[in-house]
Order: sequence, then structure tokens, then C-alpha cells
Amino acid sequence: MNTSLAAVAGDHIVEPYSPNCERLLEAADHLLIGVSPGNSYFGIPTLTRILTWAHATFRRIDVIVPDRSLAANYRAQGYSEQVAHKKARTEISSVRRRIRRAWERSGIPEHEQRTHLLSELALLPAYEKLHRRVREALASDEQVFDVCQRTTSRAVPVAEQTGEGTGSAAVPAPGPHLALDYLIDEMPFFIDTPSILGVPSSLVNYHMPVPFAGLLYTGDGPLRAPSHQGLILLRDRAAER
Repeated sequence: MNTSLAAVAGDHIVEPYSPNCERLLEAADHLLIGVSPGNSYFGIPTLTRILTWAHATFRRIDVIVPDRSLAANYRAQGYSEQVAHKKARTEISSVRRRIRRAWERSGIPEHEQRTHLLSELALLPAYEKLHRRVREALASDEQVFDVCQRTTSRAVPVAEQTGEGTGSAAVPAPGPHLALDYLIDEMPFFIDTPSILGVPSSLVNYHMPVPFAGLLYTGDGPLRAPSHQGLILLRDRAAER
């Protein structure tokens, strides 16, 4: 991230990843807000503040819940297949309820409240094309594979040995390779959200640094994003207190 571009905006610290991302922030066409199931950061008050700020700043905002490979992510943490799918369903239902409550509290008009499951958008041809591009890059480019592998290795915690739903201790973790599917599913939105949602330009936001951002926004490799796609680090100051 380019910390020289960081700015305080009400309850938030907004940090564009690059000068081009700063330009997209000034254009303010669109913000994609990813809300990860199981992430305690995204409580209702925090989500409400994010939505309120985003609605006042951008012409359009969309919320996406990355659900499609969530069970595989839990399998990577060591949960059995049955427990992983059950846990995924529970977490997805929980986060969707929180998003609905946050939309309601924000006072944003209902016709502007756009929430999507990733699994629904994954049916679109533009998404499918980008998804293939990511998989091909992983298979052919050593740098892309290494960065993505390191990202998932750091992101996948060791599962608690609860044995929930199995009657015994959780199965040994099969390794972070399963979590690659979760990352691969998300990456098309970091590369080219405009082609998926039909907006002129877009920024995706997250509250922590994105390890693979350099591949997309400043690198010259196979996953370089077009100039109409960018990234901001959006930190909620109240949530960090």
C-alpha cells in the first residue's frame, strides 16, 4: 500500500493501493464490499458505518458474500467434510442477517441495497472467463502460484479440535491447498469487477493489506488488472479502538 495516499474520511482511514487507485477513488463510480463469513470484524455497527460512508462517497455500492468455496476453506482448516459444509451454511446465514441489519440501520434506500452471493455471480460469463484466467495463471506462472500459496498458508488457521458433528476429534488438517479455491473464487473481483457488474470503474476494499495486490495493480504478469479496477484499504477507526 502507498501510505502517502492515506486519508481520514469520517470514521474511516482510506488508503488507495496506488496512484491509479487514488484516481478511481476520486472518480467514485463504484465500491465492492466483500464481507467474509466467519470474520468477526464485520459486526453490524462496523458494517453500518462502512455502508453509510460508501453510499455517501460512491455512485453505486455492492456487497458480496464469498460463499462458493467456504466449505473447502473449512476443510483446509481440518474440519471433516460434513462439519465443514454445516459450518459454511451457518456462517453464510449469519453474515447475510448481519448485512441485512446493517442495510436497515444505514437508512440507504432499499432499491440501492445490493447484496450478492459469489455463487450467484459466478454463473455470469464475464466471471467465468476471469476465473479461468486465474486458474491458468496459477498453473503457468510460478510467481502467481507462490504468492497465492503463501497467502492461503497465512490465512488458514489450525482448526479447533472440537470434533463437532463427528463424535471425535477433528480430522488432521489436509493443508492450505484446499483454501486456494476460496482465494481463486475471490480474485476475479479484484481483477475486473466492471466486466462482471457492468460499472465504469470499481474499487474493491478490504480492512487489511492484500498480499497478492502487487500482482494485480503494479506487476506485469498474467493477472495485471486493467486501469478501471483498483483496491483501497478501508479501516474502520471505531472498530479498531
